[in-house]
Amino acid sequence: MKTLPTILSALCIALQVRADFTVFAAASTTDVLKELAASHKEQGGEPVRFNFASSGALARQIDAGAPADLFVSANAKWMDWLETQSACRKETRFDLAANSLVMVAPPGSSLAFDGTISGRVAVGDFKSVPAGMYAKEALEHLGWLETWRPNLVPTSSVRTALLYVQRGEVAAGIVYATDAQAAGHLEVVGTFPAEAHSPIVYPVAAISGNKAALQFLDFLKTAKAKAILKKHGFADPEKTNHKDSKSTKKSGTKPSCTSCLSGERK
Repeated sequence: MKTLPTILSALCIALQVRADFTVFAAASTTDVLKELAASHKEQGGEPVRFNFASSGALARQIDAGAPADLFVSANAKWMDWLETQSACRKETRFDLAANSLVMVAPPGSSLAFDGTISGRVAVGDFKSVPAGMYAKEALEHLGWLETWRPNLVPTSSVRTALLYVQRGEVAAGIVYATDAQAAGHLEVVGTFPAEAHSPIVYPVAAISGNKAALQFLDFLKTAKAKAILKKHGFADPEKTNHKDSKSTKKSGTKPSCTSCLSGERK
């Protein structure tokens, strides 16, 4: 008969072996992160659990104590906010990718990208969904916002906006270029100029000190990971005109995230 110490010892070993981790990530990264996780696992990495939603909703969950190990945001401001809340490990932060903003419509649409609008347009919520925040900036910059406002349909995430267009529930949607590429059959009516909105970058940072999560964070910096990101339509933030988001890249080689294991989250 096994003694209590033996049982407890076996349980501790089992918990140590079960080293999978949880990534909270912006909805627009769903497809690419799943492929990145699969590639990482093929190279010996641990399994990844994902929670995909709008960056604002995820940031609030993390600040409230939700069990996240990594956070991938579609907006630098939400990561900045977590830093001010001391809810992420800012020394691990870097920009993973960049994106652009487009308007999509069903194939054969007669919509023109000239400021005129007819029909409803799905767009992420202006207050919490990064794609919606960028869209508001772009529409204001172009002088279209007040004309378009009655036609705008706010959604809980950029993928929900995309889904509305795919279902034919709206005439158009404002989404990321990568979402348009993933959808495949939708028509890109126009691309919002980069200068019309804040740089669309995806900062990533560790929330916990989970070793497996930090190893995945290191994998995201590799050439293999960058190739997967490019395949999905994401741009390299180092090769765009976008300025780095707050507290991200510095000159020289990025430190290995697995070296950030000690200490409490900062």
